[in-house]
Amino acid sequence: MKSFFKNDKGEIHFGINGGDGFQKIDNFDVKILKNLGSKKLWRCTVCNDLRIGEIAPKQCPTCFAIDAFVEINEKEFLEMIK
Repeated sequence: MKSFFKNDKGEIHFGINGGDGFQKIDNFDVKILKNLGSKKLWRCTVCNDLRIGEIAPKQCPTCFAIDAFVEINEKEFLEMIK
């Protein structure tokens, strides 16, 4: 089951694994999507993990695909976390 994870840079990952430096969080407030600043929304094209961060991860922490993240919009992000 997918969960939300956060690191000390404020990046958020939604997936089975968060990756190095990410800790599981209990709550995710969708209001964060209204004030991303320089962060963008990303989706892994292989396993549909999601990331909020300035740059896409090089490797997906769940499926280990390389360069598989694409930028998505808020609507797609919200649909994926339902």
